[in-house]
Amino acid sequence: MEDTNQTAPSKNKALPLFILLFLISLGLSAFLFFKYAKNAVTIQQQNEELKLSYEMLQLDQDSISKKLAIVEQQLQNRINEILAQEDLKEDLRQQLLEKSKALAAARSKIQRLIHSKEGIAASSGGPRNLLEAVNQIKQLQDSNATYLANAEDIQRKYIAAKKTAAKNEAIALRLSKEKDSITTENLLLANRLEDASSLRVLEFAGTPIRERRGKIEPTDKASKVERLKFTFIVQESYLTEKEDKEIIIRILSPNGTVLAKNTNKLTDSKDIYSLKESITYDGTEKKITLYYDQEPEYINGSYTAELWNDNKIIGRKQFSLR
Repeated sequence: MEDTNQTAPSKNKALPLFILLFLISLGLSAFLFFKYAKNAVTIQQQNEELKLSYEMLQLDQDSISKKLAIVEQQLQNRINEILAQEDLKEDLRQQLLEKSKALAAARSKIQRLIHSKEGIAASSGGPRNLLEAVNQIKQLQDSNATYLANAEDIQRKYIAAKKTAAKNEAIALRLSKEKDSITTENLLLANRLEDASSLRVLEFAGTPIRERRGKIEPTDKASKVERLKFTFIVQESYLTEKEDKEIIIRILSPNGTVLAKNTNKLTDSKDIYSLKESITYDGTEKKITLYYDQEPEYINGSYTAELWNDNKIIGRKQFSLR
């Protein structure tokens, strides 16, 4: 009797625990059922929306492929138009060639998406892929259109810059020519001024003379010559200011030596001169007379007298003695 009484309370304690576990299991099952039902409703709604969008757009492989072909051709035509320009910027040309390759690669990628098995099936994957293909075509069109517009703008600015550079180069060349012309004119003017500042003489003459009975007379006898008389007329020049001019006369004897005062040994050096005088010249016409004396007797033959100014011969005269 005691054993029967001990077993009854144990069974009474297990029953409530069983009921509790059953209720917990039932609640968990209900939670999972409602969660699954909710997700199923959400998925069903998404599928319905996707199906509705698909039906509204009337998406199909052929129309999307045609749209892709039209967009690609339009973009490629614009690329070709820019590439056809003769003065195309070289780095832009390389970018456009790369863009053309990228366009072909994008077309192939979208074509694979359009013609995938999911695109043909009636399941939810079909409309999803076709819609994605439409979105990628739009992105391809928009991004390339923006790039090509920028490329055309860059090319226009490049051409404008080249024209400006060419114009500036032409101006620089013209200025350079004008500068060269001015330099040439200045050089010619300087030469003219230099020529104008140099003495120009007329009627340069050398006459052997002697004094006889108190009068000066010319002679052509070497033994009778006492002096050599040189005369010339300095021409008028309105470009010449008043200044001192150095006159040098070199007398070349018949044997080619230069006659020089107080020099017994005569040489033919250009540093040797016969007579040097300084005259004041104010630009007006003036007659000059100079005399040359020497102690040694003159020899027979032909003499040449040279008149020098500023290291230039401005007059030459010959005379003979016998």
